Amino acid sequence: MLSLIPGTVTDSAGRAATVHRAWPRSDGRLTFEARENDGGLIRAGVIDSPGKATLVPYGKDPVLGGLAGALGNGELVVHRYRKRAVIRVGDGYRKILPPGKAENVAAAHRRMRTLATPAGVETPDVVSTLPGGLTLSLVRGTSFHELGRAALGKPFPPNGWTQGWELWSRKWPLLAVNPPGAAPATHSPGDEGATLRQWVERCVEFGQFDIRPEKLEQAALEVERRLLSGAPQPPVLSHRDLHDKQVLFSAAQGTIGLIDCDTLALAEPALDLANLLVHLEFRREQGVLSTAAEQFASDAISSTASAMAVPSDRLLAYAASTRLRLACVYSFRPPYRSLAEDWARRVLDS
Repeated sequence: MLSLIPGTVTDSAGRAATVHRAWPRSDGRLTFEARENDGGLIRAGVIDSPGKATLVPYGKDPVLGGLAGALGNGELVVHRYRKRAVIRVGDGYRKILPPGKAENVAAAHRRMRTLATPAGVETPDVVSTLPGGLTLSLVRGTSFHELGRAALGKPFPPNGWTQGWELWSRKWPLLAVNPPGAAPATHSPGDEGATLRQWVERCVEFGQFDIRPEKLEQAALEVERRLLSGAPQPPVLSHRDLHDKQVLFSAAQGTIGLIDCDTLALAEPALDLANLLVHLEFRREQGVLSTAAEQFASDAISSTASAMAVPSDRLLAYAASTRLRLACVYSFRPPYRSLAEDWARRVLDS
């Protein structure tokens, strides 16, 4: 079965847009995000179950009521149809969310900021909230993703790369602790296994890989077994979506920053560390990070795991979960679908 996700979509006015990522839904449809080929505007869209793709008018969303009114003040940089939008404004970012969601996201960011500041990690401040969204302040620095990509093909070490990872490795154990006071919700090993199973099920349902479904499903069950076996570490503060685009380093200020704290939770330390580690592996496979840069960062993460007394079996279990999940996630991104399938095959054969 071929993927339903096209590379290019054209609207009724003849404007073409290139699809760069999509999200499966439980009703057999997908939503997607694309960028107009002429002008670069971000456009959202829907793919129905027969495979018909429709571009939504720019900045329109029946669920994100605050989107149209907020567009005049900035640049739309993310639009996940009916889920969320992000607008870059002069002094920060405005997140537009479905009704009833903004306060929980604001609370997560406030909680993270309260806990991150004593650890010396910068996070966004909640500037304002409205029923349909919130505005977050900028965090100083350049993401590790941008640092690594900018240095590709240049002599190692890239500018700021080693300093950034050395600083991160000192700061992270100070942040990833069991916080005082009211704790966020816990993301358990079982929750991680369920998330993986859901992604595998969607991948199979939409025919993203030319791989026998039972092989993918068996791999997910084996990873879940690994997550649920052994002795889990006591949970600590977790970003829960930690990767190289979420961590910033400012050489001028000597600071580490952390963004997109919507999914704040308590979880085993291995969850965030494995997520970060495997994303770097995938960046190398994408060709946007050198082998030397990945090795240096991986060593920094491994030494941080040792400093936090993370058992190797827990780190390996969460890394296995992240590898298979990333393969499924990136299978819904047309530019990387082939790479995701190659990655999945290697994961299943390892």
